[in-house]
This record gives sequence, structure tokens and C-alpha cells, in this order.
Amino acid sequence: MKRDIAEYVVACLTCQKAKVEHQKPGSLLQLMEVPEWKWDNITIDFIMGLPRSSRNSDAI
Repeated sequence: MKRDIAEYVVACLTCQKAKVEHQKPGSLLQLMEVPEWKWDNITIDFIMGLPRSSRNSDAI
């Protein structure tokens, strides 16, 4: 099974692009400033392009 997986990964273009040696090295995180008062700053992250749900949504 290990050999089958290795052969698949070698043939898979997506797998080759995702390999660590083909990625840019990570850098330090950008620190966010601490607000002086609670609820002073609010941020929202959206994840889009997901498969459609039963309610026809493709984001969270």
C-alpha cells in the first residue's frame, strides 16, 4: 500500500505542487494591536467557494 501511495503522489500534479520543498518559507506572524476597550475592533473571516449546502449556501 505504501508503494501505491508513493506512485500516486509522484503522478499527481496537485500533490507535487503541495510538497513542502515547493512552498515559500513561512515568515513571522503580523501581530494585531490590542484594542483599548472591548468590542473596539471586530473582525470577520469568510470562507467561500465551498460545496453548496441544502440551503444553497457556499460560504461560512
